[in-house]
Amino acid sequence: MKQSLVLESPAKINLRLEILSKREDGYHELKTIFQKISLHDTLHFSLRERGEISITADHPDLPVGKANLIYRAAQSILKKSNYSGGVAVQIEKRIPLGAGLGGGSSNAATTLKGLNQLLETKLSRKELMELGLEIGADVPFFFFKGAALGSGIGERLKKLDLPDLWFVLIYPNFEVSTRWAYKNFDKRLSETSLRKAKELTNQQFRISLDKFLKTPKGVSQILFNHLEAVVSKEYPQIDVMKKMLFSAGAMGAMMTGSGPTVFGFFREERIATKAYEKIVELASKKGWAVFKAHSISA
Repeated sequence: MKQSLVLESPAKINLRLEILSKREDGYHELKTIFQKISLHDTLHFSLRERGEISITADHPDLPVGKANLIYRAAQSILKKSNYSGGVAVQIEKRIPLGAGLGGGSSNAATTLKGLNQLLETKLSRKELMELGLEIGADVPFFFFKGAALGSGIGERLKKLDLPDLWFVLIYPNFEVSTRWAYKNFDKRLSETSLRKAKELTNQQFRISLDKFLKTPKGVSQILFNHLEAVVSKEYPQIDVMKKMLFSAGAMGAMMTGSGPTVFGFFREERIATKAYEKIVELASKKGWAVFKAHSISA
C-alpha cells in the first residue's frame, strides 16, 4: 500500500447561476454552469499508524479540525476502508476562503479521491460522488474533469464541452457567507411583487447551450448570476471590480457563486496577461488579490 500522495485541488467558477425556487428542505433549486479553473490548492496525504485525522495548513484562518470539509471526507473514506490507522493532510492554500470559488468543496472531493486511491478502497466515481453529496452540494462536480451543467441543488450533472478560456479573478479580501447570500435573496423575493418574483425565479435556460457554449462570444452572452444583485447591493466593490475587468478588455465579467470574487474572461492568454498586469497595479492599491487562470477542459 502506497503511504503518501500529492494532488492538486482546483477552484471552480459559475458561468451561470439561476435560482429557480426554494425547496421544502431549505435548499434552492438551481441551474448552473460549472467550470473548473487552474487556480488550485495542493493537498499532501500521508497514512499514519495512529487512528486519527490530522490536518495542517499554511493559512492562519483556515479551520483544521472537524469544521474543515477535508475532515468529513477523510472520515467517510476511513469508514469504508479496512484501514485501522489514520491520515495526515497538509494543505497548501491558494484558493481564497469564502470567495465563491468552491475551495472547500474541491478539497473535500480531492480528499475522497486521494484516500480512495491510497487506501485502495476501490469505490467507483458514482459512489465517491454520493459520499461527496453528503458533505456539500458542490462536491460532486469536482469529480468531473472540465465543465458541467448542474441542476437540482447542483448535484445533477451533465458534462459540457466549452471553449478554452483565460480568466482574471479579483478577490477583495473579505468573505461572503453563502448562507447569508441565499437568505437575502429569499428576503428580496418576499419584498417583491409576485409577478416580479416569478420573473426572477423562473428564468429557465431559454437558450441553446449547444449554440452559445461553442465560442467565447457565445459564453459572454449567457453569463448570469441571481446572487450578484443581492451581494453587490451590500458590497459595491462587486461593481467596481467588474468595471476594472471590462476596462482591461474582458469579453465578459461576473461574480461567481455567492461571491465576492469577480472574474473576467479572455479568449487568449496574451490578452489575459496584459489585463492581469493592469489590474494587479490597480487592485494592489485597494489591498485586493488578483489571479490569472485558465479553464480546465475534459
